Amino acid sequence: MTPGRQLIDVTSGAARRPFLVAVLGFALLYAVCVSFFYSSWLVGQPDFSVTMFDNALNPSIFLASVLFSFIVGAKLPVKRLPLLVVGYVAFAAAIGGMIAAALTGAAPGLVSGAAIAAGVGMGFVMPFYFELFAPYSSRAIAAACGMMSLGGMAIAMVADLLPSPVGFALYAACLAGSACCFAYAARRREGAGAGATTAPAAGGTAASPASAPAGKALSRRDFLDVFLVSGICTFALSIVYGIVDTAAMGGSFSPEVSLLISQFGGIAAAIVFLLYFGTRSNPSPSLLFNVVFGILATGILFLPFLSGDYAVSLNILAAAGWKLVMLSLFFLVVVTYAHDGKRLLVGISLAYALPRLGLFIGQNIALFLGIGSTADFVRMTAVTFFLLYLVLMVIWMVNSHERKKAVAQARVADELLDRMAHEQQDVRRARCDVLADEHGLTNREKDILYLLAQGRDLAFICETLFLSKNTVKSYQKTIYAKLDVHSKQEIIDRTQD
Repeated sequence: MTPGRQLIDVTSGAARRPFLVAVLGFALLYAVCVSFFYSSWLVGQPDFSVTMFDNALNPSIFLASVLFSFIVGAKLPVKRLPLLVVGYVAFAAAIGGMIAAALTGAAPGLVSGAAIAAGVGMGFVMPFYFELFAPYSSRAIAAACGMMSLGGMAIAMVADLLPSPVGFALYAACLAGSACCFAYAARRREGAGAGATTAPAAGGTAASPASAPAGKALSRRDFLDVFLVSGICTFALSIVYGIVDTAAMGGSFSPEVSLLISQFGGIAAAIVFLLYFGTRSNPSPSLLFNVVFGILATGILFLPFLSGDYAVSLNILAAAGWKLVMLSLFFLVVVTYAHDGKRLLVGISLAYALPRLGLFIGQNIALFLGIGSTADFVRMTAVTFFLLYLVLMVIWMVNSHERKKAVAQARVADELLDRMAHEQQDVRRARCDVLADEHGLTNREKDILYLLAQGRDLAFICETLFLSKNTVKSYQKTIYAKLDVHSKQEIIDRTQD
């Protein structure tokens, strides 16, 4: 957690409702996103190409997120409301385009246009929702991210079971509901936070310098702690997931069943995330990454030797791991940058862009190599070793970074302890000087007094000052008499008072 930042207590009555409304709106918006992630609108259409849709959606999310980060990171103040309007209008256009495509037989132009519009909507709206939870505690942020993912996946799965017209209406209602929830939560958060928020409500400037408390900029180490481990892990796992997901789509299961299996993986990831990050005061993302990548590496090892249906089973694991690592990245960005609205928006937009770029690369690698149920053993083995190499390199990088960070922290702690020890010695020396002056001690008696105040024994004093034992004993008796003390412990107590 970022030290020194003010927090809104979600247990108080004034703050609980805005928080719950924000979580509800977040889940509603994510349900709309999930419908595009899994292309559930058109997946049953005979002329619909999942590959074409993904190759339009993922790059558009990446480019829109990068564009958003440049806009928000500019030195000029940027209004939040116009960016939100652009995002929600793009979402509305995407929903309209998908409805039109569903009614016209999945026309390629409509499908691609809807995917691009959805990418713009996600890139421009999702960062503001993450930023909405910045003033809350780390556990509250984890709960918001986990419930967003869990609730959004559940709503999307229910919508897929409904007749198409009802599902279309439900997604449109989710989009409108998320906009209303955001407006309410942003406005009410201002009153609940009483100055703890990092950015004003809708209509104000987006992450202007005045909206965040004054403080030092995040150090290079803070940036690396977030993006070197979590960011690269998410990017690498996105490539792995893209390859495995494409291989699973070529199995004996239908695309609808494969997508449903992947959705169950997302629900499992949200539950694990809530249990791990929502219940621990100091969770370790690196430990989580090691476990996820270790299990995934074991599963990938058997990919060439088992049937094509095994890729579908592995896809559940890959989907769960990918979403778990991605949620962890979002959580770390929000917690690390919570005190600075501008850096938070830029950081979360970049964190949102990385997985989509990796997924795009992974899917197209699999398509280029012809990975699927028809892939021959040699190609599948080559891809498997590539995935294993990628996974093991990430594990090595995570552990290497953690070791370097631990060494750096130990060095800082040692320096702090040394500095404190020197300061204590200086204070003890000054108090000994005061006692010596008050009681008329000679210079040699002062030297012995200082060593006695340190708790040194007779042998050490003799060796340090090159004096005999009898001489030191004589000086010690004189010091006791002048200070009116009867033991070395009394001298120690006098110099510590």
